[in-house]
Amino acid sequence: MSRSSVLSKTLAPVASIFFVLAIVGFSTTAKAQLCADTQVYLMDNVRTNYSMGYENFKNEDWCAALPYLRYVLSNEPLYTGAEPDERNYRRLAAVYEGLAGMAEDGTVKRTYLDSALVAQDEMYDVMEANSFPYNTHERVLARGRFYETHADVYPEKQSEIFDIYLEAFRMEPDSTADYYLAHLGRVTAERAAAEEIDPTEGRDFVTELVAYADDPTYLEGVAESFRVEPIEHFYSLYEDYRAGDRDEDNTKVLFAFAMQMDSLIVDTYPEIDPQALADELFPVIIEFDPSPELLFAMAMREYRRGNSSEGMRYAERAIAMTESSTQKRDWWYTLATRSSGNTAYSLAGNALQYDSNYGPALYLRASVVARTVNSGSLVGRMAYWCVADLFSRAAAAGGSTAAAARRAAGQYAASGPTREQYFFEGYRQGQSVTTSHGYGSCTTRVR
Repeated sequence: MSRSSVLSKTLAPVASIFFVLAIVGFSTTAKAQLCADTQVYLMDNVRTNYSMGYENFKNEDWCAALPYLRYVLSNEPLYTGAEPDERNYRRLAAVYEGLAGMAEDGTVKRTYLDSALVAQDEMYDVMEANSFPYNTHERVLARGRFYETHADVYPEKQSEIFDIYLEAFRMEPDSTADYYLAHLGRVTAERAAAEEIDPTEGRDFVTELVAYADDPTYLEGVAESFRVEPIEHFYSLYEDYRAGDRDEDNTKVLFAFAMQMDSLIVDTYPEIDPQALADELFPVIIEFDPSPELLFAMAMREYRRGNSSEGMRYAERAIAMTESSTQKRDWWYTLATRSSGNTAYSLAGNALQYDSNYGPALYLRASVVARTVNSGSLVGRMAYWCVADLFSRAAAAGGSTAAAARRAAGQYAASGPTREQYFFEGYRQGQSVTTSHGYGSCTTRVR
């Protein structure tokens, strides 16, 4: 399929954006007053209108930016002057939010914000239609945050925010930031206090959230606020265990308490070290259920505690046990993201052994290499072109990092020597050259 035929498919959804705009733009006196002093000069040229729209957008001149963005989206929506992407939709949504912030009339404000939502939705539709990868988890979170940010305009949506954030958490619990976890915990506690949900179930859910929080302090406080006393349950199980009880279910619950309620245990029973107890129980749990998932969860726990060597020991056991090549790849990549420098480069390489075209691992290795370029000489700076090649390969591989890889490829390609600099040294555009970076020599072409 040609580029023109692909882009033509993106034009149909734009009509609904303009329909929403028309409600505000041409049927209300408030809108006319809002941008009454704005003068724009549209050209019959996508490149020029794109440049004008971008300049006005940067200057936060929302009224002036809007018609240029509309022109670009109605003619070549993915145009950027370089690699096509979705940024025109993102800017349009931001412009609508900016105009909503300027509006005093509530109806006008609501219509602009509705237009922002339409722009965001159609952006994802266009990205999907053109096989551009995007993060569904981030998309879900963004919708909830939008309603939360504009609570005064969307009062009827406030009750939906919990379900939106919960959906995102279930999709990718490890990638859900503490802000959203805190919202889920707070609303759960409020519903339990209002007797809308069972407090035990509410406490268990908040305890589940604690395990995924970077800073669990707030959620631990929320967990303590429920009108149930899990700490008493913990101590009963603890006494039974010390008395020789090795019941599988009870031991697993005790282990979960030690992992998830460590600060509460210390505050209530200072004579008990929950970390030491968890370490003691772990081999027993492994005997009950020696799963690679449990081993890797323990590895991540050690990494969060700063014990990377111990975490790696558990992770290697987990990876050795699993038969799934995809899981091996993902776990090596997860370990790479928690490392830096040579270690991150090596671990990402382990992931590539199971999938040589895994975009996120290629992107991570390119990022590590980029930090080793010696820019002190003309030939040294040519290594930036090698880095651009690495990012281009990561972009071509697809995945969640493809868009970032495309941007990085353009940035590093522009970081190499200028034409004026290399011309007088005898180099010509398109010529093959060999240079080096911190990970060896590389061959690329003169830009």
